[in-house]
Amino acid sequence: MNTTSCVVVVGYNGNRVHDIQKLRELCKTLYNARLILLVEKIQPDDDQVADHVCSTSLAPEDVTESLELVAGCLSADHWKLIGVLPFSDRGVLLGAALASHYGLPGITPAEARAGLDKQIFRKLEAAAERSPEDYRPVFSVRIESLAELRQRVVEQGGKAFIKPACEGASRGCRVIHHPSECDEAWQALKPYREGGIVLEELIQNAREYSWDYVAGSTWVTEKTTTEGAYRAEIQQVVPAPLAADVQARLAAAGRHMSGLVSQVNGAYHNEVFLRSDGLTSAVETNMRPGGMHIWDLARLAFVDFDPWERWVRWAVEGKTDPRDPVARGYCGIRLVRAPAGGLLRYVPDIESLARDLNIELVEAVYTKRLSDSVTALVKDNTSFIGHIVLFSEDYAQLSDNLLRLADAIESRVEVTSLAAPARAAG
Repeated sequence: MNTTSCVVVVGYNGNRVHDIQKLRELCKTLYNARLILLVEKIQPDDDQVADHVCSTSLAPEDVTESLELVAGCLSADHWKLIGVLPFSDRGVLLGAALASHYGLPGITPAEARAGLDKQIFRKLEAAAERSPEDYRPVFSVRIESLAELRQRVVEQGGKAFIKPACEGASRGCRVIHHPSECDEAWQALKPYREGGIVLEELIQNAREYSWDYVAGSTWVTEKTTTEGAYRAEIQQVVPAPLAADVQARLAAAGRHMSGLVSQVNGAYHNEVFLRSDGLTSAVETNMRPGGMHIWDLARLAFVDFDPWERWVRWAVEGKTDPRDPVARGYCGIRLVRAPAGGLLRYVPDIESLARDLNIELVEAVYTKRLSDSVTALVKDNTSFIGHIVLFSEDYAQLSDNLLRLADAIESRVEVTSLAAPARAAG
């Protein structure tokens, strides 16, 4: 019986379905292999971007059962598995189990747990015998109850940062500025409590970056997050414009973080603070490609560099290349916010706005449709209504253009507010 080569992609976060299409084309071009997508719940677009879609649990407690299910399906349909690409935080665990089972490039399930569960990572960080000279661990503790949350916030001087232990895309991340906010924060975290809640010291006046890695090559990405109660990423620039000594410090932090969890993983998106005193601290490690199109930005910002192709080659052949990419300029993405909450009534044409402002547009996408419900309160990456991507050889010009174009779009967006119905006079 003939077998057909296949690569399995395990999960994807949020709206990253179109990245599956890129991986599918690479699998076909490089290895004449089909792409099989494993997801917990099949979405309408999944079968458009993958050759086959399989639904299975990605929960940590179901890994053994899911592995048996997937292996049985592959065997029954005469697939020859040649590579595994864990593409979501929850998918890292099953991806590791599949790679181990089939003897393919990848990490062990034990290593995968540290990438998925932020508290395990913090324990490894605290136990490390060595760390870079300018690196400082972050105080972190798991919270089991509202009373414990209140107590820990008071111990931290009344301010703290809380987040789910096992989520991505900024879901559930929020700042507590005062102990009086604990009740509301604990209630808001209800959907994530089963997976665990982590409280950390609130690091203020710090800049945020990510150390991004694929198959031996690394770069540093500059990230900008929203202010207020919630922290969601609103802008990314590749590569980050850094002095050589700062670049070295951030790279050392990112490399240290990856070494705490695994020496052999094919992709990392390690988020790092640069504190006001010049020291670095880990935000979290993610053992999968960075979100917000960071790899697409890298493909445009660097000379002859395709992170997606490198990742696929790593998964199939175990290929790594330690050379870091060479920049030809700066590429940035900025997310677009709604000006108010309600139903989206009108959005301007971004291409014509960019022309009027003499800004060269790389990409513009609205992720919300007219009449969709929108919010001005950005809680996570799904709260935005779209994004713009720009390129410039000059960083200051890129930053200015991103802000000018985003402001022009947001000031023209119209939203119909959902006012409470008026009460009849009685």
